[in-house]
Formats: sequence, C-alpha cells, structure tokens
Amino acid sequence: MPNRNPDHRDSEHGDRDHGGRENGSPENGSPENGSPDGVNVRSKDYLIARTARPCAHCGVRTTLVALVLPPSHETLSQAEGDEELPDSWDEVPWSAFLFYVGYLPDRVQQRMQASSKTYRPAVSPAAPESYWANHCEHCGSLQEDHDLFCEPEGAFLPVDAASASAIELTRIDEPIAAAAAGYACAPEYLEHMIRT
Repeated sequence: MPNRNPDHRDSEHGDRDHGGRENGSPENGSPENGSPDGVNVRSKDYLIARTARPCAHCGVRTTLVALVLPPSHETLSQAEGDEELPDSWDEVPWSAFLFYVGYLPDRVQQRMQASSKTYRPAVSPAAPESYWANHCEHCGSLQEDHDLFCEPEGAFLPVDAASASAIELTRIDEPIAAAAAGYACAPEYLEHMIRT
C-alpha cells in the first residue's frame, strides 16, 4: 500500500529540480507521466477535490486539485518473502486522498487538467521521480504535495469543519488505476466537503 506521509522534503530548494532549474521548464526535459507498471491503487470511480489557497511562493490565491478514492477502492499488496506468490488487491472500506501520484491514465489526466490547467507532472527534491502536481496559476511555482496533504491546515488536510467546507468534491463515474506514493486513508472532515 502507498505511504501516507513520505519522509522526503527539501524546502530549501523550493520549486527547482536537482540541477537548480525551475520545474516544468523546457530545460529539465518537461517531466512526463510515469509508467502504468507502478499502478498500486484502483477504483470503479473517484472524486476530484478542488479548492483555492494562496501560493506558497507569490501569495496569490490559486486553484488546487486532488484525487480522492471512495470506500471500496483497492490497494495492491505485494507478496512478501515468496516471489512465486502473486500480488493481491485488497478492498479498503474508507475514502483516501492520493498524492505524489506518478502515473495517471489519459482520461483521468484530462479530467484533472479540466479542473486545473496547471496540474501537470513536475520534478522536485521532495520525490525521487516526477509526479503529478499543482502549480500556481500566476507565477507557475510548484505547490509541494507535502505542504498540501501532510501539514495541518494544508489545502487538503483541514483541521476543522469550516476549513473542510472550502473543498469541493466532484464525483467522476469512471474507473481509475494510478501509481501513488502518498495515501491519506480515512481523511478527517470529509463529510464537510461540498459535493458538487
């Protein structure tokens, strides 16, 4: 199962790749979608969470999006110890936010980018490989997943019902299969997020 809170973050380097270049710029080879070989979560449907918060860099409010899997989604459990045992899919009875998402199917990419045109692959010192990330609509800076999903009062980690009510959830009645290194199961205050 993906990790809820990846232990990798380097705020000193901000939105630059390992070579000091801006993320998403032509100089760093424009990061792309990962491989479907890493798929570790799947569901018959999903939700797109959408909110707006001040950019961590320029301070202007920007649109932010995230993927939410409903109860009964599945996570891949890899067989341990015996390579001949097959991996298995386990049903999860709770909702979950996905972050540090390395791979998305084309249809999901299109839906996410229709909700926010600045949601695109990025590279960052916070993750070993490129991942789908929010970028500021105004200055183009990467909005780090750690800050959005792992820090209390982050855009997708509300600390009370009032802040949760600033998040809109749109149900998408299509299947999803993704590769995610970050996984926040049973998020608090989900019932206070607005269904559209």
